[in-house]
Amino acid sequence: MAHHAEQSSSPNRRVVGSELEPVPALADETRSEIPSSTLLERENLNESPTRPHRKRPRGESSRTAVAYSRKRAVAACRNCRVRKIKCNNSRPTCGSCLSSHAQCDYEDSQDHSAFDPASLLILDRLQQVLSKLDDFPSGHSCSLPVQAQEPEMFSASPNTQPSQPIYDSEDAHGTYDDQKIPCTKASPDSILQWPIFEGQFPLNYIIDGVFLAEMPEDMDMDASGNGEVSKGTQPRQAFHMRGVAINEDATTGLVQRFLDLVHIKNPILDPDTLWSYVRHVTEDGFQWDPPSCLVLLACALGSVSEEYGITPSLRTYQNSLEERKHDLNVGEKYFNLAQRRLGLLGKGILTPQCHFLAGVYLMYTQRPLSAWSEFDSASKSYHIYLQCRSRQPSHPCDDSPHGKRRRGLEQRLYWSCYKSECELRSQIELPNSSLADFQYPDLLPSPPELPVSHSDEDGEGFLRPHGSPAKMKALDSQKQHEQSWFYYLTEITLRRITNRVLNMLYSNDSHGLTEASIPIMVKAVNEIEQQLQQWHAGLPAPIQYTEGVMPDEELPCMVHGRVLEIKFCLFRPFLEYAIHQPQGLASQHLIGPYIEKAIWASLMILRCINTLHRHHGTWFGLRICTAASLALLGAVKCGKTDVPQGWQDDIRGVIEVFRYWEAESPGLSRALEVIEAIMDTIRARV
Repeated sequence: MAHHAEQSSSPNRRVVGSELEPVPALADETRSEIPSSTLLERENLNESPTRPHRKRPRGESSRTAVAYSRKRAVAACRNCRVRKIKCNNSRPTCGSCLSSHAQCDYEDSQDHSAFDPASLLILDRLQQVLSKLDDFPSGHSCSLPVQAQEPEMFSASPNTQPSQPIYDSEDAHGTYDDQKIPCTKASPDSILQWPIFEGQFPLNYIIDGVFLAEMPEDMDMDASGNGEVSKGTQPRQAFHMRGVAINEDATTGLVQRFLDLVHIKNPILDPDTLWSYVRHVTEDGFQWDPPSCLVLLACALGSVSEEYGITPSLRTYQNSLEERKHDLNVGEKYFNLAQRRLGLLGKGILTPQCHFLAGVYLMYTQRPLSAWSEFDSASKSYHIYLQCRSRQPSHPCDDSPHGKRRRGLEQRLYWSCYKSECELRSQIELPNSSLADFQYPDLLPSPPELPVSHSDEDGEGFLRPHGSPAKMKALDSQKQHEQSWFYYLTEITLRRITNRVLNMLYSNDSHGLTEASIPIMVKAVNEIEQQLQQWHAGLPAPIQYTEGVMPDEELPCMVHGRVLEIKFCLFRPFLEYAIHQPQGLASQHLIGPYIEKAIWASLMILRCINTLHRHHGTWFGLRICTAASLALLGAVKCGKTDVPQGWQDDIRGVIEVFRYWEAESPGLSRALEVIEAIMDTIRARV
């Protein structure tokens, strides 16, 4: 994921949510490098290829202005933008909302006064990152083919035309490009089709193993009907739940573990509301209702999640299933009970929340196809929820603390669902998210208030699991709140940058590098790399990391891995070009540094992505390690690029990690087969 084109100087301002205020913490020389920010949903990033690139004039804002004043183009209210109808921008209530008796809420009227300083700093730093996206090079600026087809936008109102965009056409086109990505173009299977590998394996050989591993039992047989499994594919080992009982007394501890280890990465729930559901379960047992389903899913995730920091030397078992056998069986028992309730959910916000957490659980247990089904269900049910909400009349409680908390949940749920589907689509040939066609008016989720400090007893006789192992090692609430929100908002930002990189370099119509396009591509990639460097230099302390060094904490480690993935995607086209072109090309002096960076990024991925840790992104980590291994082996096999000594040790380390996950992770046995076969080919040629 990456950043952008030329920066422009701007007044020393920062964006908080949708508003501007002075930035006292930045040095003057740093401020001068930060461009004026427009909100992410108005990014002028991928303009239509038929219109010249331009920037809109910006109004200047005094640093001494009122803290949250702003001057910018007139924007429609939230409700009109969701419903895709024209807004006359009347204040405090526009004409459309007045006639329909709906709540009229303008983006610049959002109240930030209740946010704590840490939350304001979170938004400040993240909006500085987003501001650089305004100058991000669009696909056509790099002379790469872009899709000219106009997007089909879903309408939230049956009385409007589907083609009527929420924003002006320029912004809508950019947002469309941002939210719809080419799938599988940067996956390991695409690298395996490089000519250097001489067609040794068929198309989609690795990802086919994922589909075969998750194939329904009644389909799991060959053409002769003898039930044999194809070469390179191992059937997924089933969980053994016989004799595993649910201990309702463990519910509170598992829910706390879920909040400490899982919720912090995708905060789509209100913890106080979840605890109220737990209270009812403790008193009345699990019922056949949505709250019980949610608690069961939290318990399932609490069972299978683990704390970060377990080193390979502490692994005493040969594979992941043996090491966590009891916890995985308990988690599966909770999950099966929750599954029975998924079909009984209604149309409220609990429905997408439950489906989303079911998808997260399935990613924790390495079932990506089943997880996508749940994420897809979450997005579709949330889409319906949003359309129902857009038609509700205005209510006084919408501006109450409860209403603001609800809106925060809606924002976070949207981005978590969309981001999760994007991640899977980048690796598997899957349809676009239904949310990609529903242009949500909020750019980034607003951080909630600081969590309330709870004692062992919450005042109603309900005991909190204060002494649970996860809780004893958890950060204090202030630090955990800051770090969680820096991570979550950074993840959303990096996901969107990744989407831009994929559209720029890996679009369906792109034919790769040519001698003519290399100078333009070098310029674009260099600008993106510089933006990443500036972004890294300004990272806030809670998620800071040293490049090339494994962080000691989980969330900085994940941010580090995400940035390495972006850089690998950025530089990989240069490595592919160098491998398959004759030496001595005129462009060699231009692409030489980027070839080295591609090899460096591949090695860093193999060394720094902690794929022994079980979390939502473990399967993705294994996939990116597979891609990096194949790119590195291609460079070694061609003999035209310099690969640092010791690369064999890095490949052997990856093979060891893959063997640890092989019994559980679909498609990994085929990845192992491919890597070892290519290694044998290289050894035979030495």
